[in-house]
Amino acid sequence: MVSRETLGAEHFFSLEEVWFSDFFQEAEFPWELLASKRKEAWIQNRMKANVEGVSRSEDGFVTETQRVKCLKGEAWVRSGSYLVGNDIELREGVEIEPGAYVTGPTILGPKTTVRHGAYIRGGVITGRGAVIGHATEVKSSIFLNEAKAAHFAYVGDSILGNGVNLGAGTKVSNLKMTNDEVVLRIQDSVIHTGLRKMGAIIGDRVETGCNSVLNPGVLLAPECMVYPAVAVRKKYYKAKSRIR
Repeated sequence: MVSRETLGAEHFFSLEEVWFSDFFQEAEFPWELLASKRKEAWIQNRMKANVEGVSRSEDGFVTETQRVKCLKGEAWVRSGSYLVGNDIELREGVEIEPGAYVTGPTILGPKTTVRHGAYIRGGVITGRGAVIGHATEVKSSIFLNEAKAAHFAYVGDSILGNGVNLGAGTKVSNLKMTNDEVVLRIQDSVIHTGLRKMGAIIGDRVETGCNSVLNPGVLLAPECMVYPAVAVRKKYYKAKSRIR
């Protein structure tokens, strides 16, 4: 039986291999980390910004392919990408492809790939091997290790667990049409999140089909599968659910 008390971060995610696991210890429930400016403040306190030396035009356009020195290696920023501002940290093995647009505060973890046409709007933290793909927009969200939004996705104010794969065209909506608070209902409990903007908590190894939509306040436990073109209603879904 799931209850409010059982829905800590460990219910959704394995954090042993995640470089920023300490961030999750700061909250009782993972959605609390989505509060306005909370991630941004944590990033600013933790980051070792390293893009100041990248040769760019005034609007952030990268004029030539460059290596960026990291604490444990180097990252690559390809010509034709955009790095806007200097409050960005790239860790070893990161690659920013041509046409990508990255703003801060943002920390991209080891071996993260930001593909052509991706848009990172700030407040973004990624683990090892994450992928933010072509025509994907990510705003104020967390990607754990190997989480992927590889094609035509929108991810707003959300947490993607280890090994999550969002099918092409997946939209993780973060704002209700009524523009009011996202309220969660777990069994007989009503949880007032205090959040006007909250996308989804997506547990480890969840997969979504192409053109699916996760509505604000969706909670997916590990290994759920969302079928293509499904609009997932706001509620908690137990592990290994098949959502058709």
